[in-house]
Amino acid sequence: MEVKTEIEKIEPLEPDKYEQIDLDRLVIFTVVTLETLGIELSLENIIVGAYKLFPKSFSLVGYPEYPDSTRVEKALWRCKGTSKKWIGGKTPHGYTLSDKTKIIYENTKAQLKNPIFRKKKTTPKMRRKESIAREIRNSHAFTKYREGRAELITEADFCFFLQGTLDSSKEILRDNFIAIKRLSDELELEDISDFIVWIGQRFSSYLNH
Repeated sequence: MEVKTEIEKIEPLEPDKYEQIDLDRLVIFTVVTLETLGIELSLENIIVGAYKLFPKSFSLVGYPEYPDSTRVEKALWRCKGTSKKWIGGKTPHGYTLSDKTKIIYENTKAQLKNPIFRKKKTTPKMRRKESIAREIRNSHAFTKYREGRAELITEADFCFFLQGTLDSSKEILRDNFIAIKRLSDELELEDISDFIVWIGQRFSSYLNH
């Protein structure tokens, strides 16, 4: 049976089962799920698989009907990092499992099945806000801004911050900026609000060119 058909058969989990679980563990759960189904562990398959299983956590900001590939890629990068080493392999050749992968998978599976293993519940809205705040602060653009190297922020950094690339349409980038601006206003965090205003002004001509 074709891979596409196998992936399309994956059923999404209820949001309240996974909203308190971090993205890295959800990606590891996705990888093992795909491996169990005999699906190649390519980046594309993992992106679609994560979105199919956990749509609330891996949807594109402003476009919940589409998967956020950048979010999945970042999680895979963290899982492969020297501090975790939860997974092996490389993007061009596919990913590989390790003993750590299976341990994280089993722990995550327990959290998904049994609420006593999950953290104290917060509202989905607050969870989403906390996730957005972390992503903004971890972005290359914000890091350069915070470290006093704002002049080194490139158009590529700006597009990546908006969950896009230099090839993304200006309309999508503008919509994403508006969505992130709205979320940042709800966060009421001064450092993030100041950054959003600054970067919006810095790249206003790029967005409207």
